[in-house]
Amino acid sequence: MLLRRLALFTFIPRYIYVSAFDLQATNNVALYWGQNSARKPTSTISPTYLILTPTKPELTPQPPLKSYCTRPEIDIIILSFIATLYSAEKIPILNHVTEQCSPTNTPGGQVVCPELAMEIEYCRGLGKKVLVSLGGATAGYEIGSEVEAVNAANQVWNTYLGGAKDGTIRPFGEVELDGIDLDLESPSGQEGLYWPIFIETIRSLYQTQPGRNGKTDYLISASPQCVYPDVILSPALRDKRSWFDMLFIQFYNNICAPTNPTSFNFNEWAEWARSSSLNPNVKLFIGSPASPAAAPSGGFTPLETLLEISSESMEDCEAARVFWNSGASGTNSTSSGYNPFGGIAFWDASWTSAEYTAATKAGLTGSWERVKARNQFFKRQEFESKQAEGEAESAAERGKSRGTSSTGARASRRRHTIRRRHRHRR
Repeated sequence: MLLRRLALFTFIPRYIYVSAFDLQATNNVALYWGQNSARKPTSTISPTYLILTPTKPELTPQPPLKSYCTRPEIDIIILSFIATLYSAEKIPILNHVTEQCSPTNTPGGQVVCPELAMEIEYCRGLGKKVLVSLGGATAGYEIGSEVEAVNAANQVWNTYLGGAKDGTIRPFGEVELDGIDLDLESPSGQEGLYWPIFIETIRSLYQTQPGRNGKTDYLISASPQCVYPDVILSPALRDKRSWFDMLFIQFYNNICAPTNPTSFNFNEWAEWARSSSLNPNVKLFIGSPASPAAAPSGGFTPLETLLEISSESMEDCEAARVFWNSGASGTNSTSSGYNPFGGIAFWDASWTSAEYTAATKAGLTGSWERVKARNQFFKRQEFESKQAEGEAESAAERGKSRGTSSTGARASRRRHTIRRRHRHRR
């Protein structure tokens, strides 16, 4: 029943989707992958993809990364997590719940994942962006000084991105990922004073040092809590301090989830994008759990409601865009086509089905088509209104220079014709 309602809501067939990633799109779908949070207890997803029924308390294998990349509607995969920055060197240790990685006999227990590396290359070959997320709900990745921030950034660059020509153990070997995501939840309630230095160092590295295969288009994202501003990330978010390409905002486990309409605050984040983001074209995603069990502290939003909220946020951003580009003071947008709404990010992949993510893509795509159609209509109305005013003013000026006896009559007839044309259009 839910998917039937969504089909009526979107009118977008699945087969139209292509896999080429567009950072400026408003209908991107992102999945966190790696923690297999649906594994305990084993669960069955109901036909509505909203009710999960525990069946037996057993571990189940994590579906392979490749199985999600074959879905044409998926645009971004976020590998979770780099859960530890080991020792003073801040070696970034990967923690995946997967049998595709094996520990090495090295300090910190770094893993190597040759099979997973091949699947990452497969996904990137389909046009997907594959990031790795640093952080998570457990402690172990904190940085407490400028030196540690620089060390951590260099280690991440060498271990997962474009560096490491010095023998560093790389979990994915020669395969380099598309960027780094920061899901910073520890230490709770404390500002992350040194994360801006980490971000600046990462950005400096990829701007000055081409990747292992000449790659230069790395991405930096973050997954802040929806309460604005996120405490840990606040030093990086404020005053155009740090560069972010995307934010996957966690609108769950917090009061500002879409299930609390009076507290839902996407508009606050859109205002941050307008006035305080260093990147004038940063994209904002609504982060949502893909099932009630994926967010034990609450905030699960049924897909139909989530798509309605996304449509409203997308439309609000598009309406505000006209103001942002009108020369108002404080504007941060350099592109007349920029809309900060980016899409939806789900925690996590193990709770989703292909039908669920396809319905998500269809809903976002349909919403954007309607927003564009309305925007074009209003832009055309505004243009014609200004054109009519300009013609009337020109006629009046001609009347002043040539005398008003006959020219004034022509101007009057012209203005009447404009009004009559608008009446006819309505």
